[in-house]
Amino acid sequence: MKMVICFDTEDEKGMENSIKMMDHLAKEYMNRRAVSNSEVAFGKIEFIKVLRMFASDIAEQLNEEGEEALSEGATTRQREEWEGLRFAKQFADKVYEAKSGGKKITTRLK
Repeated sequence: MKMVICFDTEDEKGMENSIKMMDHLAKEYMNRRAVSNSEVAFGKIEFIKVLRMFASDIAEQLNEEGEEALSEGATTRQREEWEGLRFAKQFADKVYEAKSGGKKITTRLK
């Protein structure tokens, strides 16, 4: 099969559609994506589930550390585990990896 796709630089919507078509064809005929996409899409309910999982992970981390992690005198290191960027990034990476694989997030992420 041969196909010619027009990429009209004066038509923004047309350019987006051309890229989508190329990506679709590469996925169908080459078994890989032509476009590396750094965005993932969520439905509202799925997004709420992801937020609940994140809150659950924080609660789990707090249970492991105990009440001293919440106290005013808690060390930076104690709070860093669940309050810092690294904890959020690790969770976000798990979500992104699952969504990039085309999965719906319905259960706990490993």
